Amino acid sequence: MGTLIGNITNYYHFVNDDLADPRTNSFPLVSSPLPIIIIMYLYHRFVRSWGPAYMAKREPYNLKNLIILYNIVQIALSAYLTAQCLTRLYISGYYSLWCQKIIYEDTPLERIVVSRVWLYYMIKVLDLLDTVFFVLRKKFNQVSFLHVYHHLGMCMLGFIGTKYVPGGHGIMLGFINSIVHAVMYSYYLISIVRPQWVRQWWKKYITQLQILQFVILILHFGHVLFEPSCEYPKWVSFMFLPHNIFILFLFSDFYIKEYILKKNKNKAK
Repeated sequence: MGTLIGNITNYYHFVNDDLADPRTNSFPLVSSPLPIIIIMYLYHRFVRSWGPAYMAKREPYNLKNLIILYNIVQIALSAYLTAQCLTRLYISGYYSLWCQKIIYEDTPLERIVVSRVWLYYMIKVLDLLDTVFFVLRKKFNQVSFLHVYHHLGMCMLGFIGTKYVPGGHGIMLGFINSIVHAVMYSYYLISIVRPQWVRQWWKKYITQLQILQFVILILHFGHVLFEPSCEYPKWVSFMFLPHNIFILFLFSDFYIKEYILKKNKNKAK
């Protein structure tokens, strides 16, 4: 038994410490998987069980001002990361759009890169509040499997990306996702501050934009597998692609049911 425990301990240290990128392994919520696993567990239990039970006999909370502030913070952070990727990496030519290896040199720019990767991970943790707000406002219909799975999956991908591969080809995920989130949270902000400005077709095109991002990212990570000269770790693509393909399927299924089948059904009435 002692040998078994010793082997498990050694393997844990190998995966958690030896394989990790030393530049980010001491960052908050990165040095050990336990904190983010606890956060994800508490999130799932709250939005699926504890929260609805707590709200069952209560009136929805008025969180308008808090949500306005939350949306502004999300827009600012997403716009900031988008600008950072454009100005420091892509427009300057420092990063290749086709295939970008991870640069491990300890330079001022690379320190910025890994710190922004960690910031993106923190934003994915912050995103969990979306669902918490739904529950506290008793909008339980919006706490769908797609919504919860997507948030949990992005937290885990954020942890893995920050801990093991902070930089390189994977930066494109954060770049594209930040653009989409800037648009999405702008829509949320307008819908709560100036609902009279909102047009029904906006939400449809935001969903199309989300689907487009998954298609682009599947192609972006997929071609790494078939490019022998690409030095970006191929295990990342093997891990990322099944998750992203599944998410694409879920979003496409939602889009078809919400904007095609429902529309045809209304026409038939």
